[in-house]
Amino acid sequence: MTGTPPAGTGPAAFSDIDVHPPVSLAGPHLLDADLLAPTGWEGKHLAECGWCQQRQSAAEQHRHDGDLDDEEFLRTARQRAEAGGAAELTPITRLTPQLHALTLDTDGREDVAVGQLWRLRWEQANELAVVIAVDRWRVTVAPVTTDIAAADEFSLLLPPSASPLNIALAVCLSLECTVPMFVLDRQIAPASRPTTNPQQAAAQLPPPQTLHDVWRAWRRSTAGPAGLTYGTALDEGDLDRRELRAVIASSFAPLVGASATIPGVDPLGEVVPLAQRVRDRGLRPAALAQATGLSLEVFTRINRGGRVKPAEAAKLAAVLDTDTRTVLDANPALDDDLITEVSQPRHRPALRRLARVDGTDEDQQRWAIAEAVSPTAARTVAGSGQRADPRATTTHWAEKVDHYLRRRLAELDETGEAQP
Repeated sequence: MTGTPPAGTGPAAFSDIDVHPPVSLAGPHLLDADLLAPTGWEGKHLAECGWCQQRQSAAEQHRHDGDLDDEEFLRTARQRAEAGGAAELTPITRLTPQLHALTLDTDGREDVAVGQLWRLRWEQANELAVVIAVDRWRVTVAPVTTDIAAADEFSLLLPPSASPLNIALAVCLSLECTVPMFVLDRQIAPASRPTTNPQQAAAQLPPPQTLHDVWRAWRRSTAGPAGLTYGTALDEGDLDRRELRAVIASSFAPLVGASATIPGVDPLGEVVPLAQRVRDRGLRPAALAQATGLSLEVFTRINRGGRVKPAEAAKLAAVLDTDTRTVLDANPALDDDLITEVSQPRHRPALRRLARVDGTDEDQQRWAIAEAVSPTAARTVAGSGQRADPRATTTHWAEKVDHYLRRRLAELDETGEAQP
């Protein structure tokens, strides 16, 4: 984050940097945590973006061994705020009072809900969006941009007071798209509450029902609710605005495409169930075990409708005359509620920590958890003291995923794996 260092810590290099990022033509701007260790694509962006170069130069002047990432910065800021109040933060940063509010603790179990403003992050994509619908792990969002010219007659114009970003925004409901929940990275602003005060209503994010009404108007091509500020309708000659909207829409394509990483979702071609594939070979389990080098337990699991892991699928592929991807696609689908639970944004910090230690990535950790927890559908969480009810319609995925993550993180703490 940009800011002016306290007196005596070096030149006030940050004070000359504009806190509002300019429009980028070289991909998304770098996050502050990435300035000192840019990846390949980030290095290319740095070569073409003077604003990020200026921020990197300022960050280099204050570089030290204790540099903090986003999560650690907020933890440190919260500790300082608790010790001396938010006023303690003001001398060392240029953040507005609204942004200081982001350092306050929030309910870590708060669900994704309509009306919230989120930062979406997946691989190289970093975007802002407002949630307009939630269907389990599928989240419909409206892109949010500072390019007000992109707003059409179905886009809402918001004043700077509507979010902690303190800048005018356009919520482009006509560019809606559906993304997997796990690309939501950080909540920027909660959903607003309805109010009868017209000044307050105009100064805040529209409440969920109002957003739903505008979205429905866009879907039906009817006039939106009165009392809101909309953009200007597009005409055939608005080539620049149309191109701008196309750029915004394309920037969300990687976020939409992230759902392809979910095991078993939208496989290509016709899928033959794994149990059927194994039966079609006409071999006994013992012969299959000998041919693949897998244990009999694997084939018992398959016959009972269980899933195989990637390493097991690779050994099965040769015997089934196919490839590993086809075997994995033939797995029974993961429970939608389990996908929703492992996709919750609150799990992303823990997944990133596990990924750093295991030398994998966040996405691999997410589906490894799902594969590990999925066989426990008929069991209760250890220590719950309750007997599983076969008539129950819930499998308590939230408790099971939390239990798994607590155990893995405790193991890291015991082995001395420090948090970065």
